[in-house]
Amino acid sequence: MGREGFLRIFWRLVLVLFLGMAAPARAQYEAAFALPPPASILALPLLLLLIPLGMQLSKSDEARVRELEARGDWAGLAALAAKRLSEHPDDMYWHELSGRALQRLGRCGDAIPDLRVAFDARSAQAGQSVEAVFAVGLTLGLCEMAIRDLPAAAQTMNRLRTLAPESWEPDYNLGVIHALKGDLDAARAAAATLATKQPGMAAALQSRYIDPSGQAAPTGTPLAEPAAISTEPGAPRHVPAVPLEDLRLVIGNRVLALPPDNWFRAGTVHTSMRARRAQRDPWSEVPVSTVHGFALAGSNRLAGALAFSANPRQAFGMSLWEADEPCALPDAIYLERFQSSFYKPECLSLRVLDSSAALASPPLRPALQAATAAGATLPSAGYEVRYANYGMDWAVSVTFLLPLQRLAGDMDAIQWAHGLANSLRRLARAPGLQEATVPPLSPMP
Repeated sequence: MGREGFLRIFWRLVLVLFLGMAAPARAQYEAAFALPPPASILALPLLLLLIPLGMQLSKSDEARVRELEARGDWAGLAALAAKRLSEHPDDMYWHELSGRALQRLGRCGDAIPDLRVAFDARSAQAGQSVEAVFAVGLTLGLCEMAIRDLPAAAQTMNRLRTLAPESWEPDYNLGVIHALKGDLDAARAAAATLATKQPGMAAALQSRYIDPSGQAAPTGTPLAEPAAISTEPGAPRHVPAVPLEDLRLVIGNRVLALPPDNWFRAGTVHTSMRARRAQRDPWSEVPVSTVHGFALAGSNRLAGALAFSANPRQAFGMSLWEADEPCALPDAIYLERFQSSFYKPECLSLRVLDSSAALASPPLRPALQAATAAGATLPSAGYEVRYANYGMDWAVSVTFLLPLQRLAGDMDAIQWAHGLANSLRRLARAPGLQEATVPPLSPMP
C-alpha cells in the first residue's frame, strides 16, 4: 500500500472514531445538529498530512514536532517553524506547519500567507493525496472566512469542491459566505447541494444564516425573555455598567485581554468551589471570582457578553476539583475534553442559542442582566463558547455569547473556540502573572 492509500484509510478511521465517540450525544439530542468536525483541521496528526509534500525532516525535528503537537504547544510549533523558515525560506513543509500552528493560535491573519503557499504547492505537485491537499485548503479557506476576506474564501472553497466533490465542508462554507454577502439565492443553492451530503448541516445553515426568522426545527438551546434572566445566589441583579478603557479583565494575577470593541464591565460575583490535594484528602472550599462584561455595537445592539472566572489567589497544592459540569453539555454541537481526567477537566464547548431573546448558561446571566438594564438589544441567536480548565493550583473558565454574524458559521466558530482555548490554557497551568488574549472577532455588521 502506498503512502496515499495509507493516508486515506487513516483519515477515514480517525473520522469514524471521532464521530463514533460523539454518537451517543447526537443520538439523544438530534435537534442540536451536532457538527461532524473535519478530521483534516482538528484530529488528523500533522505529520501524516505534511510528510507527503516531499520534504524530509531530520529525526530531531520530527521528534520535536511530534512532542509539540502532542502537548498542543502551537506557540512552540510556530516558533520552530519560523526558525526553520529563516534558514530555508522555500521549504513548503515548514510553511504549512507554520500556517497550521498560527491558525490553532487564533492568528488567521498571520497564518494565511503560509497556508496559501502550501495550498498552491500541494495543488501543483503531482502525486499528492486528495486528503492532504484538501486539509490545507480547508484550513486556508476557514482563515480567510475568519478575517472576512469572503471573495478569497469563496475562491478557495470552490477549488475544494472541485477537488473533493463528495465532501460537505465546501458547500456548507460557501452557503455561509453567500449569506454573509447577502446573496441568499446562492446560499440556498449551496444548502440544497449540502442537503444531499449532510442534511443536519444543511438545516443548520438554513436556520442560522439563510432564514433565521423562519420556523425551522430547533437548532439548540432556546433563549428566554430578558425579564426571565436570573442570577446565582448572591449575584447582584442590577450593576451599573462601567466602560472598560484598557480592555482587560483582572482577577488576582490572571488577566484576560479582550479584542477591540465597546466593552463594559458589569460587576463581580464571589463564590467558591470544592477542591482537594489528593484523592483521600478532605474537600476544601477555594474562593473563586467571576467578572462579567458585555460589548455594545451601534443602536445599542449586544455585540458580546462574557463571564471570566478564576481563583484570585493561588490554591497551593489543589489539583482535584469538583467541576465536571463544563464537560457535560448534552446540547453542545461541539465538545472537546482534551483527554482530561474527571477531577482535572479541561473542556471546550460550543452551543447555538436560537430563539427570540436570550437565556444562556448560568455564568452569563449577570452579564446579560446588566446589558438589558443598560438598554441593550439582545441578539435573536448566538454562539455560546465556553472553555474551562481546572489544573494544579488554578481553576479558570471563560464563557462568551456572540451574535451569529460575528463568526462565519459553525466551523469558523470551532476554529475561534480553539484559538481561545490555546490562549487561555496558560492561566490554569502557570504561576505568577499570566495574561491571555482573546482571538480577534469580526465587527458587527
